[in-house]
Amino acid sequence: MQSAKVKRVYTKYKYTPWDIAVYSAWENLSCRRQTEVIKDLFSNFNSDIVYPYRENYLMFKNSIADLLIVYGLSNEEYSEAELIMNEIGSMDLYEPDNEYFFGAYFKLIKLQLLYSGISYRKIKLKNLLRDFGYKRRTPELVTNINNALFTLGLRTYLKGYEPCSIADVSIHDMIIIRLE
Repeated sequence: MQSAKVKRVYTKYKYTPWDIAVYSAWENLSCRRQTEVIKDLFSNFNSDIVYPYRENYLMFKNSIADLLIVYGLSNEEYSEAELIMNEIGSMDLYEPDNEYFFGAYFKLIKLQLLYSGISYRKIKLKNLLRDFGYKRRTPELVTNINNALFTLGLRTYLKGYEPCSIADVSIHDMIIIRLE
């Protein structure tokens, strides 16, 4: 039981096919651009990919393609596909549970900074808190945000490229997230 918990923590900030599929759908990437992103991730950020996929490029790419097909289905088509896949026992598409949402949020920001041609993301701290379902900062939330930012190589700044900490800035301040 303990090893399962350690495994979740270890993979929380690693890229999964689900993360890449969400990014591809969010950015509405063309097939060509999606292939470029996947190749670059596999070549240059291989250690940041979850273990089963970091050794096999085709498995990684096909898993992302499978998820994108599922995301493109209408509600009726999705329900039908789910029934068929459950009947044949083939429902092993990676879909994270709620505890992965926190890491997924910042992984999406990092992917945007790496591949969308932008150098920073701006967000008001109160909006960031709202995205996680909070109205106030708690020590646990600040620790989780700082851990995610540090682990993913992201840094927070105020205007003028002034480094800041989530714990110290006003809730109404605009924070800027950049790559380290």
